[in-house]
Amino acid sequence: MFNSARAVSANERGRRADDEGRDDIAESHYRKAIDLDPKYEPAWFNLGLVFKRRRDWANCLRVNLQAVELDPRPQQPAWWNIGIAATALRDWTTARRAWRGYGISIPDGEGPVDADFGPAPIRISPDKNGEVVWCHRIDPARAVIESVPLPDSGHHHGDIVLHDGQPNGEREAFGRVLSVFDELELWKASDVATIVAQLTCPTEADAHALSEMADAAKLPSEDWTASIRPLCKACSEGRPHESHDRDGGVGWRMVRDFGFAGDLAATQDLLDRWVALCLGAGYRIAPQRITDAVVIAPVRS
Repeated sequence: MFNSARAVSANERGRRADDEGRDDIAESHYRKAIDLDPKYEPAWFNLGLVFKRRRDWANCLRVNLQAVELDPRPQQPAWWNIGIAATALRDWTTARRAWRGYGISIPDGEGPVDADFGPAPIRISPDKNGEVVWCHRIDPARAVIESVPLPDSGHHHGDIVLHDGQPNGEREAFGRVLSVFDELELWKASDVATIVAQLTCPTEADAHALSEMADAAKLPSEDWTASIRPLCKACSEGRPHESHDRDGGVGWRMVRDFGFAGDLAATQDLLDRWVALCLGAGYRIAPQRITDAVVIAPVRS
């Protein structure tokens, strides 16, 4: 009983160190708690969080497996962190066991889970610029980027990212409120290049026409001038309030930054057809390319 009380106290000291961002101190307290009472599950789980923040997936998996051995109930959060760590390590048998242990219905089979878990906004590079992009989740911890991320994000359309299971904000789309998840790491890099073009669009209809033409050509595109909104931290990690949906009184911006994903020749052909279409409509100031398209290729390891 005395050791158990001391284990609880050591665990609480570890949590306080966690709150202060002192991982090494937190780890030492959690280890002390485990030494005092090896059956004290919260200390095992909290030690797993330290390893998760470090992306030390092997140790994260090991200590969370111990946590669920002590407390195997469904929806025990250690199951989720086992799923994340096993996915990072490509240990699909353990990942499938973890998702089922948590209570998620997973299709039968072996190897990676490749199912439809719906759309999700994911905050990529959360420790840097923290751009939120639209993705499609293929399992509880992986999602494919469907947006065209900004070049300085280091990400590309088609990347598969490993993401956390703890929501960190909300976005409204498709008539629903969807949770924002933070990226943990790039799980698999895409081989699709990002093509950057700065364009003049005299009216909103011109930008809309280009987006429709890109969709018809199955060329992923993004009007970054429209889609990228600077948000305060409270809104980024919550639900953006109304003022972020307004243009701040600036009005329509003719000079716009666009991103495309794919082949440069196909993008140039699309832009040529778009300009020709707009010229045929009799514009006095025709939509045009201001700069030549710049290709930003994925970095291959």
